[in-house]
Amino acid sequence: MSGRSWLAAAALLCLHGWALAAPPRDGSHDFDFDLGTWHTHTTRLVQPLSGAAEWREMDGLTIVRPLFGGRGNVAEYRAAGSAGAVELVALRLYHPQSGQWSIHFATPGVGVLGTPYGTGGARAGRVEFYDQEEFAGRQILVRFAIWSTGQDTAQSEQAFSADGGQTWETNWINRYTRSADGPPVKLPPP
Repeated sequence: MSGRSWLAAAALLCLHGWALAAPPRDGSHDFDFDLGTWHTHTTRLVQPLSGAAEWREMDGLTIVRPLFGGRGNVAEYRAAGSAGAVELVALRLYHPQSGQWSIHFATPGVGVLGTPYGTGGARAGRVEFYDQEEFAGRQILVRFAIWSTGQDTAQSEQAFSADGGQTWETNWINRYTRSADGPPVKLPPP
């Protein structure tokens, strides 16, 4: 094989390898369905990972606003009911280098934005986050997932695993219905 043929073959191999090493999936629009104002119905397991089966309910409002042209968002949640009262803010930020999102929480009682609760991204229409935390004196895995269930409905769930992810116990379920009180929050044009 001539020198020119070797060079052409090497160039083709390099181009082929480059095409196989695709950049991370662009997940910057994973939360577009979630933008807007939502009536939120929450059911919460009172004592997670205890074997108890008592659930309590809350009703409230969730408002999700875009940041950075959709590559981030802030979700404000406020609800009350037999499960008590909860107010929190979730900051979700997209990391273009990894193609993943991080999620951070804050409550008025603490007043500080926490370290990332987890990282994650979209799979099969669900945005999922995973984290390891201490709960009741032991290390557990935590999964938070949110997904669209229709044009004006969505759902999110939090689940705990005490066995390294082999089994999961859902302990918090939010069912969202888009509010007719105001238009959904729209992203500005690029």
